Amino acid sequence: MKERESIDRKILVVDDDPSIGKLLAKAIKTGGYQPLLCSHPQDALDLSKQENFILAFIDINLPSMSGLDLAFHLKQEDPLREVIFITGHGSFDNAVQAIKIGAYDYLRKPFDMNEFNLCLRRFEERQKLKEQIRKAERRYYHLVQNIPLLIFVLNRNLQMEFVNETCSWMLGYLCEEATNIPNLFLDRIHPDDRETIKEQLESSLHSCLPISLECRLFHKDGHLVYVILKSIPPSTGGETGKDGLEGFVVDISDRVFMERALVQKEKLNTLGAISAEVAHEIRNPLTCIGGFAQRLKKKLPDLYECEIIFKETQRLERILAKIRDYLKPVEIHRQKCSVSATLSYCADLLSPEMERKEMKCVFDSGPGELMVYADPEILTQIFINLVRNAIEAEDKGEVLSIKTFETGQDIYIEFKNRIIGKRINDPELLFLPFAEGGENIGLPLCYRLLKEMDGLLTFKQEKEFMVFTVSLPKPIQTSDPMAP
Repeated sequence: MKERESIDRKILVVDDDPSIGKLLAKAIKTGGYQPLLCSHPQDALDLSKQENFILAFIDINLPSMSGLDLAFHLKQEDPLREVIFITGHGSFDNAVQAIKIGAYDYLRKPFDMNEFNLCLRRFEERQKLKEQIRKAERRYYHLVQNIPLLIFVLNRNLQMEFVNETCSWMLGYLCEEATNIPNLFLDRIHPDDRETIKEQLESSLHSCLPISLECRLFHKDGHLVYVILKSIPPSTGGETGKDGLEGFVVDISDRVFMERALVQKEKLNTLGAISAEVAHEIRNPLTCIGGFAQRLKKKLPDLYECEIIFKETQRLERILAKIRDYLKPVEIHRQKCSVSATLSYCADLLSPEMERKEMKCVFDSGPGELMVYADPEILTQIFINLVRNAIEAEDKGEVLSIKTFETGQDIYIEFKNRIIGKRINDPELLFLPFAEGGENIGLPLCYRLLKEMDGLLTFKQEKEFMVFTVSLPKPIQTSDPMAP
């Protein structure tokens, strides 16, 4: 700032008439500036390499070089320099050339101090206006670059011509990458949404009508980003679609997962109410059936049907035990947890099981340490269950991919492994506590425990892969050093 102020207080005067130079130097000092005097153009060029100045008073008629040529060289060195010409002619014959160079004012000889002061005030007002414009441009630039929206400009071929810095965290591409990779914008759209989005964008280009659509984009590392894509009506008239299409993208991933969490909460509430009633209504008659089955077996040990009744009674009792465990209250002790440290511990713990199946676990944790707000013991149980679920589902020699990423509010942990055998027709059944088999905590309980920690467990099938995704809230940011 001090350097800029120093530059702004220096004014160059180039005139071969010493009396004019002295007069201007005195007036410049009176105005609060520091004069730099030269009588020859070459001296002015040499001085410009040593001194910084923002304004130059230049006589049109100078020896060996015209004032116009000198002004041209000075403006080439620093385009921000202003030039005021001094002319002794009754009219300014070189006005057009002076304007092309960038001069905006002139003094006509002979001049008095009032004319000089008026010229200096116009310069100062112009400087203030330029500074206001620079500040407005900086504010606009920082707003566009730092706003949490992906702002884009597409040309008529739907190629990205501009994108702001939000692209780096929303899609994982730097601005330069995004504008230099052909078809990046369309390629990042989920295949199921791509054709619809392309048609709508092309329609908006030709009609200049704004669009607003929800779709899914792929981050550079492969995870899905749920967004709203909006175009902006053109601000200028002219040929439809001539200047391309401007718009922005809003990341609504947190909202989508929150909506899913609300749906899961309602399902869990309904499931809990039904489960409690079913368990209560079945328990008493089941006890009676089991008791009578044992009596019959003692009286008729060779009766095969009696054995079937007894086994089915035991199966129903196991189901009721699962319902009882599922509904049992869980005490949650939340604190900051390192995702990578918890995953590493689980992988080490289950490494013997993975070695027996010749499985490989691949971590993709991305940059930085990701922290969640959860119960570390319960989180460990959940991760162990999901890794073990993949181990049991895969054949020998397969790979379990574990990827972590984040959005504005949540951390996501994705467990991805190949589907062996038939695809799952009804994924919702995975989270119901009535399936038999398995000695670990079970997917239904993982589902419920994550909900207790304000998290979410989702499942999807991608071609030949199955993907379980855990989402958990980030730790609450606080300035209190004693806060967890």
